[in-house]
Amino acid sequence: MISINEGDDAKVIADFAKKSKFAFQIVMNNKGGPDVVKLYHVQAFPTNYLVNARGKIIARFVGFNEEEMKKELRRAGFKV
Repeated sequence: MISINEGDDAKVIADFAKKSKFAFQIVMNNKGGPDVVKLYHVQAFPTNYLVNARGKIIARFVGFNEEEMKKELRRAGFKV
């Protein structure tokens, strides 16, 4: 799972992720680096991606829908 963030402070996001016990990567769209918002076609926040072991995006979630995420994680072989 990859989540993309833009506009928030990296420390605030890291603290939030730790407090929330997130077990996935949050990518920051930093100035001077690649524009991940454009690369991943982010249209709204939050946008999250489920990526398989080969790096292929197998699911995209715009907004937060826990049940849909769990469904796709189960489909990918995870026990949730």
